[in-house]
Amino acid sequence: MEENLTMADLMPEVDKSMTRIYRGQVLQATVALVNEQGVIVNIGYQADGIIPWNEFSVDEVDSSAVKEGDSFEVTVLKIDDGEGNVVVSKRRAEEQQVLSEVEKIFNEKQTFKVRVKEVVKGGVVAPFKGLRAFIPGSQLTNTFVDDLSAFVGKEIEVEIIEFVPKNRKLVLSGKRLAAEAAEAAKAAKLESLEEGQKLQGEVTKLMPYGAFVDLGGVEGLVHNNDLSWVRIKHPSDVVKEGDKVDVVILSVDKEAGKIALSLKDMTTDPWLVDAANLELGQIVTAEITRFAGFGAFAKLTDNVEGLIHISQISEKRVHKVEDVLELGQKVQVKIIALDKEAKKVGLSMKQVAEEVDESMQAYMSTGDEGVTLADVMGDTL
Repeated sequence: MEENLTMADLMPEVDKSMTRIYRGQVLQATVALVNEQGVIVNIGYQADGIIPWNEFSVDEVDSSAVKEGDSFEVTVLKIDDGEGNVVVSKRRAEEQQVLSEVEKIFNEKQTFKVRVKEVVKGGVVAPFKGLRAFIPGSQLTNTFVDDLSAFVGKEIEVEIIEFVPKNRKLVLSGKRLAAEAAEAAKAAKLESLEEGQKLQGEVTKLMPYGAFVDLGGVEGLVHNNDLSWVRIKHPSDVVKEGDKVDVVILSVDKEAGKIALSLKDMTTDPWLVDAANLELGQIVTAEITRFAGFGAFAKLTDNVEGLIHISQISEKRVHKVEDVLELGQKVQVKIIALDKEAKKVGLSMKQVAEEVDESMQAYMSTGDEGVTLADVMGDTL
């Protein structure tokens, strides 16, 4: 017995027959059948829609994951494929939705993260919402990048600097965001630093006046005077770029962002070590190292140097130091001044000679047999 169809029952079919569709239109689709050629969908039209597998998604499709009753949007590609079917594309509808989303992100100046996929001429490529986004090499970060491949696989924060929906052109940049992040990290690092703090850093640059050391986001300067306890001509005498060094913070100017560091304060002062064996009045051997108008400097140890004032060279009047002394000459001197805090040593050749004269007189005047000059002079010789 046939059922009696009412007008209400026939209305959906009537609506379908009266519906008009056009290319590029976005329709709601429901999966009716899945086969080897693609997916048959109901699009509310007198003819079914067919989605070829290459139009289902931008990604590789697992056909077993597509189920009858699944619903999504599609874009009309052809009104009639020659067999009465409407060719539609789920991929195109998704792409159109993506373009709308990207345009919204661009207009609202939103930021987001992408993962760099590969290096191309002039920059790198990073997929974003199915689009092939380009990041120029100069826009990857806030510093110069010598090797772009070092960023492959890395996730970076970016913003859109150019977007052309018609051509699907999408250009990204991480430069401004990286600069802001670096400034924020620098400010936080500066705030955490304190005078006297001991840190490890890496030497980044050598200048004639000192070495710059990266402390992890901020750089400090180790002046030549603070690189070594001994006098140096250039920072390369002590360190080289890339060296890991332990330093002490001498001062921090948080407003100017300047940090003064010391490398030598992490080691024992060799001057003080050597000077510990020196005493006032002691007679030692010294080597003439350099001349000045007021006297001569003489080396007592590898790390301690003293001054022989021109008035302390000889009993005779000395007009020019070079006339009576030579560089490299070994001489006997008496320590007549010792300031360990200022690291200054005063020496006298004249007083050694005076002590020798006095000892000689004592030796000549003694009547004891078997007494030698060395016995009389003691430590002087």
